[in-house]
Amino acid sequence: MSKDRQIDPRADMLMGSMRSMGYSFESAVADIIDNSISAKASTIRVLFPLTPLDNLAVGILDDGNGMSKQTLVEAMRYGSTASEDLRDENDLGRFGLGLKSASLSQCKLLTVVSYWNGQVSAFSWDYDYILEKKAWIAKELNQSEIKDLPYFNDLQQTKKGTLVIWQNFDTLHKSSEGLVFDALNDLKNKLDDSLGLIFHRFLNGNKNIIKFYINNHKVKPQDPFLENHPKTTTKKERSIALQDSNGIERLIYIKPYILPFATDLSDSDKKLIGGLENLRQRQGFYIYRNNRLIIWGTWFGMKPRAELTKNARIRVDIPNSLDDIWSINVTKQTATIPKRIQNQLKSTVIQALEISTTKQTHRGRKENPDEERDYIWQRFADRNHSFYYTINQESKLFKYVQSQMTEQDFDLLLMLVGEIEKNIPLQQLYVDKSNEKVSINIPDSRIDDVFQLSVTIASTIHQSTNRPYTEIIDDIMKSEPFCNYDEIKSKLIDNFNHVIE
Repeated sequence: MSKDRQIDPRADMLMGSMRSMGYSFESAVADIIDNSISAKASTIRVLFPLTPLDNLAVGILDDGNGMSKQTLVEAMRYGSTASEDLRDENDLGRFGLGLKSASLSQCKLLTVVSYWNGQVSAFSWDYDYILEKKAWIAKELNQSEIKDLPYFNDLQQTKKGTLVIWQNFDTLHKSSEGLVFDALNDLKNKLDDSLGLIFHRFLNGNKNIIKFYINNHKVKPQDPFLENHPKTTTKKERSIALQDSNGIERLIYIKPYILPFATDLSDSDKKLIGGLENLRQRQGFYIYRNNRLIIWGTWFGMKPRAELTKNARIRVDIPNSLDDIWSINVTKQTATIPKRIQNQLKSTVIQALEISTTKQTHRGRKENPDEERDYIWQRFADRNHSFYYTINQESKLFKYVQSQMTEQDFDLLLMLVGEIEKNIPLQQLYVDKSNEKVSINIPDSRIDDVFQLSVTIASTIHQSTNRPYTEIIDDIMKSEPFCNYDEIKSKLIDNFNHVIE
């Protein structure tokens, strides 16, 4: 008969292993903030040293409910709650590991101070002490030690809430070659963008708005969908039913968005979506769990990222009761779409991508170009189904230029055109377009220039063919560049009105 035998994990080895769970600095801070939100905080501050002479510590301070000494002891326990436990529907935690694993992934010394009913208590995990004692021994700080903690004065001013303190940044010390203050300063700047995206619903909600600060700087919310922009394309929200692990039916809500063209965005719009340089990387699903953004910028293998689909985003809201079904990990940085709803989501993805592709190609040459339109550039497919481009030598404009040249001059023009076609800077155009750095310099006089050109061509055609001006004008208005300026047609008719029959 088998015997029960208790085998406790080695504290130094397990804690060391859990320090390498893959948290980024931003995701670690976000994990601590989850606890502050669950504690019903209205203001959350992330505090950084102001000068290299300050204590090199990071503090995350909230004005939430705070914890009694016994509650704080449980919060410091590894695995303080089971992932399968029934939790409040607004709870942002899961494994009972976030506070410890997130913090100690960034530093060797974690201290948590909390107010409860006018009493303050503090405990710390010190990885160096664990290595020495080789046991799960946390330190309870006395009142004198608490008063000397960095940022404690900020907590004492409100006499409520919780302060999480990170010290002894060993990994950062190595990666920055000892320049910890400079490294923390760089991370502070990155954190502003990250928190503004991950918690944008809490920052910009209609109710229960939470204020976030980095030192004295107020974090502003981003809006990855530009929901209030008049040119954002939205599709109707739909729901998908999915059973949780207990067989209870839960609903997932899905809504696709297609962002406007970059040229339709103001500077404030560009800031709201995190900058044009991030458009391509941020296309895809945006998975929210209790309004907190978990995963973004991926199609989960359904489709590759592409330039023409960079404006497509699909918002997905899931309840925390489906964490295990979505395989959300401890760091809240990865998830997997449940197989049972993949096909339903795929149809939404395809529809959003088609809309995005159509919008992107609408301003350029259509996939099935108008055969009656006289284009300046022609697009051809070769035997390998790749495309190449040539100047349309049958266009009205090209024919007009030819008619004004000698045969020798025209031969020189053909030589120049051939070299232009062979040396189109496609790679650089792609790079610049991907970075939204392509601009078309259209002078204010462009319409007048096109109009004057159309008058000249119409007059030349009429003189050589004696065709009616009305017919010539209709013909010209099917050609580039004239077809791009509908307003010149009426001006052409007025110009030749005295000779139009």
